[in-house]
Formats: sequence, C-alpha cells, structure tokens
Amino acid sequence: MRVAAPDCADVAGELAESTEPADESTRVADPDSVAELPIDPPCDVADLLPLSETAVQPVSSAKTTSDDPSREERRAYTMILVRSGETIPSLPRCRSFCADRRRRSALYWSVMRIPTFAPLLGITLLSALGVQACRKAEPDRPASPPAAEFVLSAGDSTFWVTSTGGSARVRGAPLELARVDGRFYEIYVADDDRSYEDAELVGERIYRRDLVSGDSLLIFEDTIVPHLARLYARLHPDDQRIGPEDDGNDDPLWRANTTIEIADVHGPFLSYTLHADVERDDAPLWHTSRRGVIDLTSGREATLSRIAGRDEASITRRRSVVAASMLDSVRSGGDRIDRARTAQLLDAYRLDPRSFVLTTVDGQPAVAYALSGQGAGEEGHLLALPPIPLGEPDWWTAAASSLPVSSADGTRDVWRHGRYDVVTRNDSGGRSARIVLRDSTSREWVVGHVPAPARRIFWLDDPPVDSTARRALTRAFDESVLYDESVRSASRRVGDAHTPATLATARRRRLPRTLASHGT
Repeated sequence: MRVAAPDCADVAGELAESTEPADESTRVADPDSVAELPIDPPCDVADLLPLSETAVQPVSSAKTTSDDPSREERRAYTMILVRSGETIPSLPRCRSFCADRRRRSALYWSVMRIPTFAPLLGITLLSALGVQACRKAEPDRPASPPAAEFVLSAGDSTFWVTSTGGSARVRGAPLELARVDGRFYEIYVADDDRSYEDAELVGERIYRRDLVSGDSLLIFEDTIVPHLARLYARLHPDDQRIGPEDDGNDDPLWRANTTIEIADVHGPFLSYTLHADVERDDAPLWHTSRRGVIDLTSGREATLSRIAGRDEASITRRRSVVAASMLDSVRSGGDRIDRARTAQLLDAYRLDPRSFVLTTVDGQPAVAYALSGQGAGEEGHLLALPPIPLGEPDWWTAAASSLPVSSADGTRDVWRHGRYDVVTRNDSGGRSARIVLRDSTSREWVVGHVPAPARRIFWLDDPPVDSTARRALTRAFDESVLYDESVRSASRRVGDAHTPATLATARRRRLPRTLASHGT
C-alpha cells in the first residue's frame, strides 16, 4: 500500500504551530537577511529531516503584514537547520529531487528510512571489530629487554653485560676494574717472593694497570716481608736466595706471609685490608692486621685530608670518641675473669690514624676505622669501629653513579640509569645473585647470575665509551683467560628460555712469581 506524502505547506504549518519559538541565539533578526528559497508544494517535508542534526523549524522573526501573502507563504515554506546554536538556511529542494525520493520509499514514511550513511557506518564498525578480533587471536609476542651495556663488579670478578636486539650477553672475567677520570684500570695483587733456602718469605703487592697503554704501576708494597728478608740475610749470611720455581726447605727456620684483600673501590680510592703471619725459630708467633686506602690517581696512600676535605677535623674528633666508646664497651662486658682477659688483650691494640677503609652508610660515604693489633693470638686481628659518615666531598658525585641503592635487608641492590634499572637479588644462601634488567614500565628480564655481593657498575652506554677504551676492555677480557681456566662467557636469547645463564666464578688474578720478582 502506498501512502501519499502530504503537502509541504501543511506539514510546515503544523511544525510552525507545534514548535516552541527559538531562543534569542537562534532567532533571525531580519528575514530579509536569510536566503529564502520557496519550496513548491506538494513536497515531502521528510526530505528535509535527514539534513537536520537537532531540529527543523520555521523562521520566526520580524513583524510581517497580512497584506503580504506572498511573504507569509514564503516564510511558511522557508526552513532552517539548527546546528550548534547557529541558524543555517535549508538547502533547495526541487520537484525532481522530491519525486526521486518518493519513488525510492513507496511503502515507508520518510522518517522511517535509515539514513544513507548507516550502511557505510555499519560496514566500518564490523571491519573494526573483525580486525580487533584478529588482533586478540594473535599470540602476544614477548617484549624485548631494554638496550643496555655496562660492566658489573661482583664477588672477585667483573661481568660485561650487553643487551641489544632482544638478546642479552654476559661475559665474565677474573678482573678487578676501576675507572678514574674516564680511564679504565685493572687492579691486581701479585706475590713478592723473597725466600731463602731456609726461609719462606712471601709478601704481596698491589698494581694498577692502564688498560689502554698496558703499563703497570706499583701502588702498594707490603713492608713487613721486605724488612724480615733484610733481617734474615743479616742474621744468616750463608743462606742463599732461591727463585720462585725452586724448592725450599719443607721445615724452614722462618716463615712469613702477608695476605692483601681488596675491600672495595669508591671513585678514585681503593680500600684494602692486610694480614701478616710470622713464625721464627728465635721468636714467638706473631700476627698483625691493618686497613688502608690508596689514591689511584697518584698511586700513593690516601690521606684523610684528601678523602674528607673540610671534614677532616670533625672526623678526627669523632674517631677518638668512637674508639674510646668501643674500648669501654668491650672492657665492661662479661664476668670478672673475662674482663681481666679482655683488658690484657686490649693492651695490644692501638689506634692507627691510617688504618681505615671507605664504605657507605645509607648511601652516603663514610670512613670505617679499625684498631690494629699485633701479638701471638687473637690480638693479631682487627677490632672494627663503627663507621663515621662523611659529608659529600668533591669526588663523591662521580663515584655515587657507580654504587647501588641497597634494600634494608641487604638482599637487593638497584642502580638507576636513565631508561632502565639494573637490579641484583641475592639467593637464599647469599652466595649468588640474579642480574635483572628493568624498563621504565617496571617489566623485568633475568639475564644471568653472578657471585654475591654485586658492588659497582661502570656504564658503557651513557655516556658512551670511545672506541679506544672499548678495544682495551675487549683485550683485557680476552687476556683474562690466561689468568684462570674457570672463566667463560654466556649468551642467551631473552624470552627463549626461563633458565637464566649462569656464569662460573672467577678467582683473583695473581701474577706469576717470575713477573712479580721483576716488578712489572
């Protein structure tokens, strides 16, 4: 059944009666200012509705007289489109256009028709949903770890970590590295053998080797063994020196050995501890221990004024107070017999102003003194004093970037570096730690295991090291295979396996005695 379309004039009249007058913002002040386009009836007023976003209204405006019917008629047939509060004249309608619209909608009233853009919109929505469904069906690709490159000192070894292209490579070597004024140095301990046929006299030295030039510099020499060697030669002029490869007496008259341990490196300062054991046929057993700090810049022993700067006087006063407090605490402990034994033991200890190492307290630098003892028993060991915090000396800013922020329980260390963080987490036994890369969204990738504790990082990516330093580092890692057979490198594709690469622990490098005896 075909429903005849009403005249435009009738519909326009009904709309004019049922529609509220427009507000001042949409009312036309002068109908002459609006382009009036007469619509010849009969015309389907619904042809105008799809063009309206809010409403279709007749123009109501200035006063008109009844003796101007043509103007009234034009006003009735002049429609406007209200869009965003503006008054816009309707588009012209012609008979052919209206007729064409009526032919396409023989059975439906105009307002029942779906707008012509609806099919296109539906196709677009269905396409978008299909694409989204396909995306959800695809498996999530594993994210790649952030690009990173750094050298990590952990235990008694150094690990070169590189992350690029979704792959992480960790290479370990038995190296102790320091970085001073942008230059890399290898720190190593070598034997100083001064033995005789009837005397085993072996001390140790600390060397600093420039990785670029390859030159080594002696920065610390134990004085105990050289002094005993001179004394033994004077007392036993007939005994002969032996080489490192020669066999001495299994039961020598004298035996003296010193052991040096590298405690840590803070910027240009190297901290160490020394322990000596001396046995003589003409004297009782004797032990001693001490601490010390070496200035890697000059290759000499570091003074408190060089380290503390303007805080030197304050550190000196607090050092005396801390030492006195420690001695009083030890003396007052235990029962009467223990106190008497302790008092006798403490008589062997003395406060050496040079016997200290550098450490950190709550992420800030501090000096840790120890009372040095010497004697036949326990008095030959150190009596450590509580650390004394420093201010922020000039060298600390550069050194702090290589040091971690540790958790309260000491099981986790974090280094923050631009777009990524490096995290090391100790295992339950505290013997090894996992290396973790963490990006800016806190996503983490385990790239390897290292011996605990992890101590410092030297960044190679920001600021980037030059080609000369990179070649020197590569050469040092390559040559380190001659130091120890347990060194190896490990590489794995992050995301391909859940088991991280585990690296062998490398031992401290010691020069062969043939080289050490020549002072290389």
